[in-house]
Amino acid sequence: MSESCQLAAEDSRVVIAVDLDYFYAQCEEVRDLSIKNKPVVICVFSGRSEDSGAVSTANYIARSLGVKSGIPIRLAKRILREDSTAVFLPMDIEYYRIVSERIMEIIQSKGRKFEQTSIDEAYLDVTTEAGADYERAEMVGRSIKEGILTSEKMACSIGIGKNKLVAKMAVDSHKPNGFTVFSPGKVRSFLDPLPVGKLFGIGPKTEEKLRAMGIALVSELAKANPKTLSDHFGKNLGPTLREIANGEDNSPVVEKPIEQFSRIITLKKDAQTFDFKDVLAPLSSDLSEKLSSSNLNCKSIGIIAITNQLKIKTRSRTIPFPTQSGDEILKIASELFFAFFDEEKSVDGLKIRRAGIRIADLSPITTPKSGTLEDFV
Repeated sequence: MSESCQLAAEDSRVVIAVDLDYFYAQCEEVRDLSIKNKPVVICVFSGRSEDSGAVSTANYIARSLGVKSGIPIRLAKRILREDSTAVFLPMDIEYYRIVSERIMEIIQSKGRKFEQTSIDEAYLDVTTEAGADYERAEMVGRSIKEGILTSEKMACSIGIGKNKLVAKMAVDSHKPNGFTVFSPGKVRSFLDPLPVGKLFGIGPKTEEKLRAMGIALVSELAKANPKTLSDHFGKNLGPTLREIANGEDNSPVVEKPIEQFSRIITLKKDAQTFDFKDVLAPLSSDLSEKLSSSNLNCKSIGIIAITNQLKIKTRSRTIPFPTQSGDEILKIASELFFAFFDEEKSVDGLKIRRAGIRIADLSPITTPKSGTLEDFV
């Protein structure tokens, strides 16, 4: 295929990048509205002392005051010592995964080719849905943004471009709560004036080496001699650097196998027990329908219990034969909750605020090959 044909083919693609802004901290803001508009720092405590450990992430208020990911918690507290409203919370990864899973299902429902790259980032190829029409792609992006806000009360940033690279650069250019569209005709004017270090995939060492070669801007890298780049960075990385400077990226949106589904509900009031079948039946039915529509079975059924102290407790069971039956999911989930409350009855004040079901160990349902009389002769 000629270079012009390759470019034409790439320009016909439309990719949406979704970034869940300051995700961990935003999850905590939604869970506890009283901390919104305060500096929120999510910490990985080591346990050696009250302040030992590192910052995992922070909301934009804390970031604007100088708190960065990876710095010691003790340093973050010094930075925010003048702000009595600052909140330091332990990382609750199980809770974040539950929220992420629900959001990823919203994104996935908007297109055929979906790729989740982390707990808070995903790509959606909407070429089939939008063709090369960026107005239609923008409508899909808006519906994703609205769906996440309506369902989870969370903001996200959206970037739309002709490939994953451009979509990623678009989403990173306006955060938080951004919405940026770079149609093919706008890519060059956006990329050219940027420092090379702003290109996705170029780290500090590569940037330093490029600057030493006299290449400081993306426009300069885009026109750099391919042989010179190969001599300095190797036959693989050299040409790749020039490609990304020109906004070229042929990597597809790769659909990855789904690992699990979960559904969760908030109880009418915190409870030491509840009517398992009454509460869990809608969740079991929904999960069964999800398995059926995805042509999947599950072999692991688990429960999620979020306590009145906002602690997450889980239990799971592996079943002998894969299923997508809502009745079986309900039966096992009810048994697990019964056992959970029996085990935890000695814990004073323990009450459940939210209850959920998680199914995992998913496998595709294969249709048996039809036989003929000759097969049995």
